[in-house]
Amino acid sequence: MRRLFSPAILVCIGLLLAGCGSPPPLVSDRYLNDTSLITGDPCSAPCFQNITVGKTTFADALTLIRNNALFRDVQSQDNPPQAAWNAANGEQCCQMTANPQTGIVDALLIRVAPVMTVGDVIAKYGEPPYVSVLPQDYSETETALGLIYPKQGNVLWVVPGNAKSTLDATDPVVIVLYLNPAEFDKLLETAQLNGWLGYVSVAEYRAAPPIITPRVTPTPN
Repeated sequence: MRRLFSPAILVCIGLLLAGCGSPPPLVSDRYLNDTSLITGDPCSAPCFQNITVGKTTFADALTLIRNNALFRDVQSQDNPPQAAWNAANGEQCCQMTANPQTGIVDALLIRVAPVMTVGDVIAKYGEPPYVSVLPQDYSETETALGLIYPKQGNVLWVVPGNAKSTLDATDPVVIVLYLNPAEFDKLLETAQLNGWLGYVSVAEYRAAPPIITPRVTPTPN
C-alpha cells in the first residue's frame, strides 16, 4: 500500500496531486454519499463514523470501519499504520493514518459525492479562517480550494469548476480531511494559507498575498 502524506503536508495540498497518470475526477457520485459533516450524525467533527482523530486507536478504528455497512474492501497495514477502503456501492473513498508511536489515528481523508456545498458548510461553521490555494489545476476541467477550519480540525476541498471559475455557494465539497484540532497550530506552522475573500474568482485567490507563511519545514513521516 502506498504511503499517505503526513497530516502537515495534507493541510497544504491534500491528496489532490498524489496520483500518477490520469487522476480520478474530484467530483463523482461514486464516492461516499455522506453529509455527516453537516448533520453531525453519528458524530460531529473531528469525529467521523465514531472515529475521533487524536483519540481513537488505529485498531479500534479498523474494527469500526470493517463493521460499517457504508464501506467495503478495507485494506490496511500496521507499519506504518494506514488503511484505505471503498464506499459500499462505489469507488475508493477513504484513507486513514495513525501515529506509529502511539497507535492513535492522526488523519482521515474522505472523498465524498457532491451532496454538500460551500453554502452548507458556511451556514454550519461560519466563514473559514483560512483558505489553501493550489498554484496549479487538478485537471483541465477541475481546480480546487481548501477551506480550513482549525477549531473543527477540518480541511474541506471544494471544486469551483476550472481555473477560470468563481467560487459559489453551490460549489460542492469533494474531500473532507479530518485532523486533530489540538495539533492544528503545529500544522499551520508548515502551511502557506490565504484568508477568506468571499465568493470571488479562483484567479483572485491565487493572486492574493498569503496571511500565513511557513515558519518551519515539514518533515515527511
